[in-house]
Amino acid sequence: MGHHNHHFSGDPHASMGFWGTPTSAANFCEEDYAVTRYIAEFINSLTNLAYIYLALRHPRRPGAKKAFWPFDSMATALFILGVFSGVFHATMHQATQFCDELAMIILGTAYLQKLYASGQSPTMSWVISALIVANSCFWGGVYVYTGNILHHVYIFNTMLAVIGVRTFYMFYGMGRSKEEKARLLRRYGKSLVILISGYVLWNIDLERCFELRKIRGAIGMPWSWLLEFHGWWHVLTAVGANEYILLVRELCDS
Repeated sequence: MGHHNHHFSGDPHASMGFWGTPTSAANFCEEDYAVTRYIAEFINSLTNLAYIYLALRHPRRPGAKKAFWPFDSMATALFILGVFSGVFHATMHQATQFCDELAMIILGTAYLQKLYASGQSPTMSWVISALIVANSCFWGGVYVYTGNILHHVYIFNTMLAVIGVRTFYMFYGMGRSKEEKARLLRRYGKSLVILISGYVLWNIDLERCFELRKIRGAIGMPWSWLLEFHGWWHVLTAVGANEYILLVRELCDS
């Protein structure tokens, strides 16, 4: 299960697009250049606006000191992910696929830096931040060098696990009241349910692509766009990731 062993290439209009024939290792269920010759995967591209919108809506913690750059690191990473993922799905080239997947690593790095460096002395915070960034750069470089999608999967899933461990430590190891822990866990649960829902829809899109394409063809556009489940994956992961950003801000700044 996963996009490393599903590749939906050779669509009728794939060679007619403005960006040329797709070259990316990942190619999803939405048919290439079916709507316009300027955007390879129309819905999969446009739904990335959800990341950008939420990054702009919640650029930093309310009451934070004004700075030259209006976004904190997590909102910046979410914005970058929306831009790079949108460009990837619009072009379906290997270079832009790398940009999309590296943007996911950037977002994971932003979570890790905030969770592990907050509450430390200035020197220790700098050291931890530098180590996290250097580690992410190294493994991101390994992925680009090998070009193996599974390497990205392993790297990103490891980041998620380390993020989860630190999150639960900050729930239970910081002397919080029972009421505060319950409230934070509800926010965590909300984020997790949204993210898992997106993941389920994404995998339905992968595993039942041909059945979905038949139904979309029978319905016709624009209603068929509602069955572009990879697009819903973008929307739901944007909402879930934003919820997690709000949670991390509260954990680290309280």
